[in-house]
Amino acid sequence: MKPIAKIEWRENRAKEEQLLEYVSLLEQIYIPDFDYDYDDPRNYGFTSVRKSDVSPEEWEAMENQPFIIGISDVLQTLAKRYNEGAITQYFNYDSYMKNELIQNFIKDLELDADKFWFLILFIYDYSWHYCMDGIDAEDSPYEQLMKFITTVVECVERGDDPKQGVTFNPSIKLQLSIEGKKKDIIIDNPTAIHYIAGACWETIKKDDNIERCSVMNHKEKLDTSTPIHDSAYIYYFAMMFLNFFNMQPAIVAKRRKGANYSTKEKDLVCQLIAFTRISTKDCWKKTDNETLKSFLRQYKDLNVSRTINSIYPSVRM
Repeated sequence: MKPIAKIEWRENRAKEEQLLEYVSLLEQIYIPDFDYDYDDPRNYGFTSVRKSDVSPEEWEAMENQPFIIGISDVLQTLAKRYNEGAITQYFNYDSYMKNELIQNFIKDLELDADKFWFLILFIYDYSWHYCMDGIDAEDSPYEQLMKFITTVVECVERGDDPKQGVTFNPSIKLQLSIEGKKKDIIIDNPTAIHYIAGACWETIKKDDNIERCSVMNHKEKLDTSTPIHDSAYIYYFAMMFLNFFNMQPAIVAKRRKGANYSTKEKDLVCQLIAFTRISTKDCWKKTDNETLKSFLRQYKDLNVSRTINSIYPSVRM
């Protein structure tokens, strides 16, 4: 038995939207809205196709592709994969409902079991296709600039002295190679490099829209996929649930003063790691254990920004 056999956005649309309420909340963090005032669809891989560019069969398939007003691409993708049975592999709804420990934690946290089921499906599916099956991508222009600025600042040994200038430790050299030119341009003067980094930083600070600008944040897709370490994947999976809990005022209100998360929240996440078989180690099945705590501490600076999800869209249209 399932909460609903298929999600079709028709006569049962109100119920379907209700069941996906938790997913709708979480996607606001992980998949930002497409900003029509600033974003160019071409920068996200969307292209304009003319009828003459494709075969009649392809054109018909594109015309018949469903467009559902008011439902994000993320929810439509999740629904399609749910209908096809393409998400779960090691667990199902019946075993989920029969898992007394998980159900007790859900009840204690005042969550709806059916809505939470769809959240589990989404997090399980999204995290896998982001962390383990994601598409590698180049750094965006904004990321490249920030990496350059940060590196220069970290290497400054002596500041911008009016008489002596800047010194680096270790030394830095910029090399500009121009196709067709035999000789590269070399900038190895520390003061000059520091000035370039400073000018970049001042420009970024003055531009309130730079982090929303599609051109500055566009990532070129590569032809490779590099899975992250299993432990880092577990951390990412866990953080998706913990970030959802942060969006629930009733859960936040019950936390001990000064605590980032309650013991029940962490225990539920541990049980879900075991239940979905993200990890098969017995430590996750224990309650009130320190395993997740150590993962949260070890991977708190995890950065997988050079990955594009292989299934779910990067923005919500």
